[in-house]
Amino acid sequence: MPAIGGANSFRILVADDEQGIIDAYRTVIEDINPPFARRSTIEDLEAKLFGEKKPVAPAPTFTPVLCRRGEEAVETIRKAREAGEEYPVVFLDVRMPPGIDGIEAAARIRTIDPEVNIVIVTGYSDTPLKEIAARVPPLDKLYYISKPFQKMELQQFVFALTAKWRADRTARLAMEQLNQHCRQLEMANAAIQKERVRADAANLAKSEFLAKMSHELRTPLNAVIGFAEVMRTGAYGAIGNERYQRYLEDIAFSGNHLLGMINDLLDVSTIDVGMLKVQMENVDLDEAVQGVTSLMRIHAENAKVELNLDHQATQVTLQADERRLRQVLVNLIGNAIKFTEAGGRVAMATRVDHDGLTLSVSDTGIGISQEDLAGIFAPFHQVDHGNSRRYDGAGLGLTIAKSLSELMGASLEVESELGRGTIATLTFPSAQCGTRGTQPAGIRLVARR
Repeated sequence: MPAIGGANSFRILVADDEQGIIDAYRTVIEDINPPFARRSTIEDLEAKLFGEKKPVAPAPTFTPVLCRRGEEAVETIRKAREAGEEYPVVFLDVRMPPGIDGIEAAARIRTIDPEVNIVIVTGYSDTPLKEIAARVPPLDKLYYISKPFQKMELQQFVFALTAKWRADRTARLAMEQLNQHCRQLEMANAAIQKERVRADAANLAKSEFLAKMSHELRTPLNAVIGFAEVMRTGAYGAIGNERYQRYLEDIAFSGNHLLGMINDLLDVSTIDVGMLKVQMENVDLDEAVQGVTSLMRIHAENAKVELNLDHQATQVTLQADERRLRQVLVNLIGNAIKFTEAGGRVAMATRVDHDGLTLSVSDTGIGISQEDLAGIFAPFHQVDHGNSRRYDGAGLGLTIAKSLSELMGASLEVESELGRGTIATLTFPSAQCGTRGTQPAGIRLVARR
């Protein structure tokens, strides 16, 4: 609500039953000149707190609105509020016969306008100040002046309380705006939470669908692969046609490739719904690393890529799921081989120290840009994307490797530079590592089912 009289012009309400005092109020209030007619310290502070980009406003002006009865003062405040206007300061005499006294008028005014500053001005009152304060709260907006008042004292009250009222009003409006913004943010957050619940439900439904479909597809696909293999090897007699033989080899290769993708989809879906479990046990790291390297060496030779092993963490027993550990390493080495040009190198290295066990797979391949690196663990993320893709795959290998690593208590990190190659590092904490013949700290053997 605006102050009565304009942005920098204020009306001061006065109620007193003596005409001489009313005339004195008029003279004192209308005669407010320097040193008052300048911006106050409170206004300076207000400018610092809320910012001030406009030119400094002119000095405030004050106009007295004079009443002879308490009821008249109350009605003046009521009409102002109904008009959407406010008085910053009200001066009230205590005794104003024959109507209500100033204390009752102050109490009624306070119910109409909780923000107005009320100044009780009297030479004598039957009511103790403590009782007045109790009837006209709050205390920080209630003041008391004894009659006869001094001109300077009254002018100080007018100027200072108006400046205080303006600062309080500005702060109140700012708080209302802040509360409104908070409510808007709460509504937006509630909408986001609602959409998140819907998205999670949709994602769960998608994962369950993929898990069921992947399971249903594997059964007939295994039959296709199996029968193709029987026919390709001539278990029940020769095919008799070289072209058919090539077709069967293509069927077997494509079937195995598709089965691998379905298995990946099944793993991702199972991880998404929280149903994938790992069977932790003591794993002989030498056997696991050597077995994976031997398996992947054939793929490296077919791709004309050199595969090296720098295995320094020998005689180590690791707490992990052996099958899932091999799956992670196969994914990492397979990715490295796939994205390394013929003539390049892929290396697997193992190290163990007081921080734990690290297994790293590095390559001299195409590398990954920093933009793509941020999303490489997301499902279906393709480093080689676009219509001119040169590398096959569904983009699930690193997603699965990351999830399986974390399920086994390890971490997986990838560093890369476009055109310079990539390093994937799998780290197990020291509590899961021990030497052969000893049980790693904290290991609880879990039997395979």
